[in-house]
Order: sequence, then structure tokens, then C-alpha cells
Amino acid sequence: MPVKKYLFLIGALIAVVMFCSWSSWASSPTNQKPVLLHFTNKLIETDGQLNASAGSGKIVGKVTNTDGVPLSDITVSIQTITEGMIYGSSFEGVATTDKKGKFKITGLTPGKYIVRATPSSDEFYLSNDKFNVVVKSKKIRNIKIKLSAGSHADSEYVGSTVCLGCHPQHKGWKDTAHAKTISTPTSETVVAPFNGDTITTSDNKVKFKPSIENDEYKVTLYDLTDEPISVTYTIARTHGGVASAGKQRYQVKIGNSHYIMPIQYNNRNVDESDPNAAWVSYNASNWYNSDNTLITTDADTPPTKDKSFEQNCEGCHATGLSITKNDDGEFVSGSKELGISCESCHGPGELHVSEGGGKSRHIVNPEYLATDRGNEVCGQCHIRVKNKTGESGADFETEYPCIINGEEITPFIPGKILANYIEETTSDGKPTAGYWNDNDTATLGENVSENNHSQKHHQQYQDLTKSHHYNYAGLKCYTCHEPHGSGVSGTPQLLRESDNNKLCINCHGDLAKTMNKDGELQNKHAKHLYSSTDVGGSLCAGCHMPKTAKSAVDNDISSHVFDIVKPYTSKAMSDANTVAGKTNSPSTVITNSCYGCHSDEDTDYSVERWNEWEKED
Repeated sequence: MPVKKYLFLIGALIAVVMFCSWSSWASSPTNQKPVLLHFTNKLIETDGQLNASAGSGKIVGKVTNTDGVPLSDITVSIQTITEGMIYGSSFEGVATTDKKGKFKITGLTPGKYIVRATPSSDEFYLSNDKFNVVVKSKKIRNIKIKLSAGSHADSEYVGSTVCLGCHPQHKGWKDTAHAKTISTPTSETVVAPFNGDTITTSDNKVKFKPSIENDEYKVTLYDLTDEPISVTYTIARTHGGVASAGKQRYQVKIGNSHYIMPIQYNNRNVDESDPNAAWVSYNASNWYNSDNTLITTDADTPPTKDKSFEQNCEGCHATGLSITKNDDGEFVSGSKELGISCESCHGPGELHVSEGGGKSRHIVNPEYLATDRGNEVCGQCHIRVKNKTGESGADFETEYPCIINGEEITPFIPGKILANYIEETTSDGKPTAGYWNDNDTATLGENVSENNHSQKHHQQYQDLTKSHHYNYAGLKCYTCHEPHGSGVSGTPQLLRESDNNKLCINCHGDLAKTMNKDGELQNKHAKHLYSSTDVGGSLCAGCHMPKTAKSAVDNDISSHVFDIVKPYTSKAMSDANTVAGKTNSPSTVITNSCYGCHSDEDTDYSVERWNEWEKED
């Protein structure tokens, strides 16, 4: 079988290779499709893919509220529990309750299943739970699920200190990038050298001096046309800076709002021979005019009011979002706490606390939600969108999910439907921004890729929703990532080491034998045999998660589509840029699965080798 066909089928075969069966569903809920549309993957729109297994087991049941009132339009999802799995279970299927609150799932092979109930609308605040169910052949398992209803509006945010008082086992969260996303500038939190040197960024867009005066961190911005003209700001906050984040930015407070300075320190660009190499410009046009003059020399006047951190960023960097716009046009924060804390993922905890806590009582556990709703908890921030405008219209615009009516913001809360808080981000079936044009048939012809891949950071959720892992195997973000701890050192909170394929082999154990140089190899999956030490050894992520996006430096973010980006796709894009008169570089042409190791070779080399492999098969 040709390599390209083989790779295309891997995702669809996961459930067959790894798990016991697929199920037939009573009906498909409207919320089951991921938020950002399946414009690139025809397979997941094909109902025929959801064939029932040959099993004779059934799960039937009824979903009510705590008063016994039937709940319709509730998504009931199931997953098989596979013995030996470290992180979870197999493919997830769904049914939807009818007007009487009833559901039925048939065609199940004997085994253990997890059953979850999730609302298909924002109407209920549900205390979600999961049920472990044993299914036997030709037996009907009848279950009753009660969901407590209440309004999110009835609960307030209490803060992480209160949460950790009852859940000290999760104190490792304090060491995560989520917890440290915003910090007060100190010698421990500032990673850049504020040594008083005058620096001009390599793109000549910003000239500045970072310094420390009287224990305060200062940044002086210079007019690029007339250096004596300058303005000095006191840094109020650091933004990022942990090793896995790769960068740090700096905020100043002007009036009642915060603004990100036009400089960024890239941890991954540090060069001992050139200490300033890590400094780059960041949205310099927010501080400089087109003629390179400073927009303002008054430290008490914001250069661009509509570019405040509160308006554009805080929704993904604070818990319990609350933003108001005052009469002076300033955006004033009333958020519960800065940083991504417990309630960012679990929802407001006041009712949970006041009623004595308890498993799933008035709190959301993403693990108990259906795959799409559980992943939306992470997707609320790892996404590139605009806010939804409410019936009253929007007085301003944000870059994070929420609903704006006039000046009133309603933020997304875990357990609700993310699609209701974002504007559509596609046009004519294609993304409007933030993606490589690797599925553009008009430009690439036969070299078109199956998926568009993210070009920018915080788009991992959009990538994931297009993947076979998501749509066929029910993969959740926390299958691989640890939200409550720092994970493996130097990684973005990964549960296991990424340099030995443990994360991947945990589910794809059938392929592990192809990654061992000892003995005879059968059904060889990779052209490069796995080795953690030998040069030329391959890693699953090296081919299936190529670096396609930029956070701090070019190609420092892995694709989460989990497919192969073929070299002839990137070559076709490069050729298209050449015709259009654009400069080709890693920042303008999507990188491919070969580039991560063979960056010293040109694209023609990778194309040639790839074509040779296809002929071999």
C-alpha cells in the first residue's frame, strides 16, 4: 500500500487496532461537532463511518434532574475501558436523550464502559459525573442518571487559595505555566537582562533600554528618528517567562489599564556571544508611527487605547473574567485573579464550597464531559477567535471567547458550549487567518494537503479538532498533558517523556515493535527506526507533530493535527510564493515532517527521498 494511503488510514484504524468496537448511536447531537468546523476532513462528516459493531450488548437509560424531571437533548457518551491503558479509554460514541429523557446505545461487545452525560445547550449548570458500566452479551444494562441543575450566575469565583484548601494534592499547579502566566517583576520572575544597555531590535522597529532603578524595572523607548526623544515606563507585570513558554513580555500600567511593551525576550534565542540576540520587537506599531516616531512621549498617556491587555488578552490570562469600559474609554479589570487557576477549568466554585464540596457537586470536572465539551475547556484559550456579539451589539471587540452586549461581557464557563461564545472564523469553508494554505487546491493542485495547519500560536485546539485522534479515538488534551502539574521538566506539561515515544506507544502499542532495532521487523511503520540515542533514530512526534507554528521563534509550536506534512506540499507552497514574488523562509512557508531533522537540506532533497519511499512501497 502506498505510504500516503497508509498514513491517511492510520487514524481511522485506531479503533480497530487498539480497541474492541464502535457503537451505533441513537442520534447525533448537534454539539458533537467541534467548534471550528470540519472543512478539511470529509471523513468525519460521513455518517457511514459510524457503523455498529457485531456485539449484542445494550445500554439504555434515563436522564433526569434531581427532582425526577426528564431532561431531553442531553448528550450521553460512552467509551470502552481498555485494560493496561495508562491514561484512559477508547473511541467515544454518543446518543441524545429524547423528550422523555431516554436514550439507547446498541451493538456493544461485552466489556467495561464509561458513560457520561453532558448538556447539549447552555441551559443547565450540571454537576457532571461518569458511570462505570459492565456490558454483557445479549444483556440490557439499564442505568439512571440524575443531574443537578442550577445557574452559573448563582455561583461566584472563590479563588485558587480556597480550592487548594480542600484539594492540596493539586498544589503542583502553582509551578505550571498556567499559574505563572502573569507575575510581579522581581529578580526571580524577570528572565531578561535589565542591564541598562541600549538595544535596537534586529528588524529596526524598536530602540529601547531595559534597566533597574531603585528596585523597579524600567524600559525607556527611544524615537527612531531622533534618539533624544524618549519616554520611560515602569514595568508593572511580567507576562510569561517559564522555560516551556519560550518568551517573556512586559506590561506597563497607564491609567486603569495595562499595555504590553513593544519588546519580547525569547528564551530560546539566548546567545552568550550576543546577549541582546534574544530581544525582538512585539507589535511595534502599537507604540510607533509609520514614520518610526514615537506615538506619545507622555508615560501617562496610552499610545493606543484599544490595545490594552484587558481588552485583548485578559480573557485567557485571568480567572473569573470581569472587564468594564469606563467613561474615559479605559478597560478596567475586575477579574478574580490573574493567571489560569482552578476555576478557569472547573468553573466558579462558590456553590461547590458553600454546600460542602463533594464529587461533581456544583463544579465541572472536564474528565466527566464528552470529548468535545471536555476539550473545549482547554480550547477556550488555545484557540484564535473573536468574541460573539450579543443581541444588543458590541461596544468593543476581544480576541478571546465571550459574548459582548454593549459594554457587558459574559465569559465562557467550563461545561457550556464554546461555539456560543465565538464568531465564525471561516469563510467559504476555509480559515480567514492563522493557517497555512496547504489545502488550497487552486494553488497547490495535486500537492494539496488534507488539512490546514496552524501558522500561529494558541491554535492547538483548532488543529486537534481536525485530527483523527479527536474525531475517531476521542482523544482529550489531558490524555497527554498534565493540567495540575509541571509535567516532565522543560516540556509543556507533558505527562510522560516525549523523547522516548512513551506517550504515543501507550495507545499505539501495536506499532512499538517497529521501533526496535533488535530482531526481525514486521509491518515496518517508519522509514527511520526508533532509537533514543542513535543518530537517525525517529520519534513519533518528529513526523506526526511537525513544527508548523510560531510562538517565540519560527517553528517552535508543534502541529496537533497529528498527520504527516509531506515535503512536496511545502515545496509547492514555496514555489507558489516565488511566483507571487514573496520571500521564502520558515516564517512564510509551512515546514514539513522532514524539516525537523533535515533542516540543513533543501526541500528538493526531502521531496526526492519521499518519492523514493513511495515507489518502494
